[in-house]
Amino acid sequence: MPNTGLLRTQFIGVVCLLLIACSDSSDQAPIVEPQPEPPPPLGLSVTTSTGPVEGIDSERAESWVWLGLPYAAPPVGDLRWRAPQPLESWEAIRQAAELPAFCPQVPYFEQAVAGNEDCLYLNVFRPRSQERDLPVFVWIHGGGNNNGDTGQLTPVYDGARLADRGNLVVVTVQYRLGALGWLNLPALHTGDSLDDSGNFGTLDLIAALQWVQENANAFGGDAENVTIAGESAGAANVLTLVLSDQASDLFHRGVVQSLGGNVNSVERAQEQAQALVDELTAMQGVTPDLQDDEAMANFLRSVEVADILTAANTSEIIGDGTVIPEAGFDLLGQGIFPNKVPLLLGTNRDEQKLYTNPLGFNAYPDGPEELRAAVGRYLSDAWRVVGADRLATELRGVDDVPELYVYRYNWGAPDEAGNSPWPGNFGETGGAFHASEISFMMGNEDVFLFPDFTDLLFNDANADSRATMADVMVSYWSNFARVGDPNGNSLPIWEPWSNADDGFKAVTLDVNFSDNSPRVEPDSEVYTEESVYTAARENLEGDILEEVLRRLDAWFGN
Repeated sequence: MPNTGLLRTQFIGVVCLLLIACSDSSDQAPIVEPQPEPPPPLGLSVTTSTGPVEGIDSERAESWVWLGLPYAAPPVGDLRWRAPQPLESWEAIRQAAELPAFCPQVPYFEQAVAGNEDCLYLNVFRPRSQERDLPVFVWIHGGGNNNGDTGQLTPVYDGARLADRGNLVVVTVQYRLGALGWLNLPALHTGDSLDDSGNFGTLDLIAALQWVQENANAFGGDAENVTIAGESAGAANVLTLVLSDQASDLFHRGVVQSLGGNVNSVERAQEQAQALVDELTAMQGVTPDLQDDEAMANFLRSVEVADILTAANTSEIIGDGTVIPEAGFDLLGQGIFPNKVPLLLGTNRDEQKLYTNPLGFNAYPDGPEELRAAVGRYLSDAWRVVGADRLATELRGVDDVPELYVYRYNWGAPDEAGNSPWPGNFGETGGAFHASEISFMMGNEDVFLFPDFTDLLFNDANADSRATMADVMVSYWSNFARVGDPNGNSLPIWEPWSNADDGFKAVTLDVNFSDNSPRVEPDSEVYTEESVYTAARENLEGDILEEVLRRLDAWFGN
């Protein structure tokens, strides 16, 4: 007889299996996905890719500040005239409370070389908040690629207020200057294409942007939203990064203020380098027939930096074909460049008056005021051609270039009634001079470009006007850094440049003298090389016309 007990047990087992297989999935225990750990709270203690750092509270704004963070190995000894090398890590907390030593240079209005070759440092500023994914704004200082730093010499570059008011992570960066930053000498070549480029200052900036990519998140910034901005030579450096394959994917927008500088040929760069060698060997009493490249390289790396900068202070960017294309800025109008990003660019109405004014560089100490005024006007107009209108026209003629926004900065220049916020006659003789916009763009409307003149030129009478100009510029610039469009914050509409005859061109940035309200208006005129020459010939004569034409020829390369 069959074993009925055994059959019953087997039957019950099969039924149970079927019931389990047919049961609703909602009866099963839910699968719990592991959740990523939340990021640590933001604060003064930050762990960078190379080690922990401790910042400080800004005394100027509701910002946290980290000063003197290294981004590459010190370019000293055997690393002089080498591409920047990786930084060694550290374990102990690094205090980031002091500005770094500035790169070797002859500071403005001084005679002797100062600074330290160990100068590849940057500073970071951000709001005191827990907000993450903030836009990152990287500031590249000007100074002809011979001068400048991030604060010791130029306190106006302090980024704390821009970070606070603009809700940004602001980075200010130092890079090698003069002959230490740009030198192409065959005796120094190693066979490495970056070392042999001669564009050491440019490579420093690229290394700084790589640091930003690695560390932006640690400071609450968004590495996918980086704006590079610069003034004068810093603006030229921005454009060379736009041209450089080496800088691809390291930034996403660019600001070009008062473009100054160009790209040099390798041949010219090597002529300048050889002139430096000839001068140094003569100064050092060394026979100039050091034919062995290694001996020459060792000699040059042993020379005191002051002697190098005294002998020759070449600082021209080099179209080496690896870091920067040989054709340089000519490629912009052809649309042949890798980093097609939204751009904001412009010039100041009275760029050249910094150089003609006795309080500035006083180019004509014995010249009549009529000469100063003429050179100040027409060379400023020429600056606008090269730094704004021609550049915008060329770029806008390229199909796949994003929209760009153009400004003309007018604050300080006399208005139609002859009124200027500057004291005395500085409106006429200084006006909206070169680099004067930086105080307001950085939100530092209480710091004049040259600190010794702050009390003389920034006074109670123009305090409200300065505050308005700073509010306007910080808002436009931070909006642009955030979304690639300066508009917002109830500001007057700023349309992108159009090449159409009746299309929008630029805006003027100014403040009404009567009530200190913003004065942002369309500027439809397009300045060209031809129009500047024509105006000069129609309005000048004699020796003054001759001098202005000579200066214009040099400016335009004629």
